[in-house]
Amino acid sequence: MLDWIAKNTGTLQVAISLLTGIVWLAYLHILWLNFRRQRQAVILINRSVAQDENAHCFVTNMGAEPIYLMEVMARVVTDEKTYTVKVTEREEVALNELNNPLTRTNQGPLKSGDFIDIGSFLDLLHRADARIGSEGLFEKVRQMDLTVAAVDGHTTHLVAARHKFKAEWIDGKPYFVPERVMTHQIRNIFQRRKISAMLEERIE
Repeated sequence: MLDWIAKNTGTLQVAISLLTGIVWLAYLHILWLNFRRQRQAVILINRSVAQDENAHCFVTNMGAEPIYLMEVMARVVTDEKTYTVKVTEREEVALNELNNPLTRTNQGPLKSGDFIDIGSFLDLLHRADARIGSEGLFEKVRQMDLTVAAVDGHTTHLVAARHKFKAEWIDGKPYFVPERVMTHQIRNIFQRRKISAMLEERIE
């Protein structure tokens, strides 16, 4: 055994060096993944206060870095048609009643742990109605998907999240039930590019 080791010292040294390098690369990769995970934006979209059309939607920044909320988009599904429309601006607030311009928009920065009330489902449906010029969208809604687009505080990349809510009609009132417990974080680069293209559209 000792003779074999003595004869193959060079080979063993190369093998040990390669193994050590692989271990260090794996360790550095784990450190990088942990660092990247800590820096990733996490946006939550939750229903609160009520369960019917008066339920409010809260957007919370659960990431370690601040974000700037740019746009809120609603995908409203009816029996006849599906609409995708921006509902960021609080059009239910009259311009002549404004003391602070920020009260008429959901745009703005969110620090880590901060949240914003983007309005009730009824408010969001009224905004969608106003933007697409339809009437009676509230009576037809079957599903509403909310997508929040923001800019991460330490990059120039778009970050986004989506939550889907089924409208279950009970006694003539829609109860918005989330499709899943957690908000879906949109990480895919192609999906983010699609959302970015939607943000650039002037007319939905």
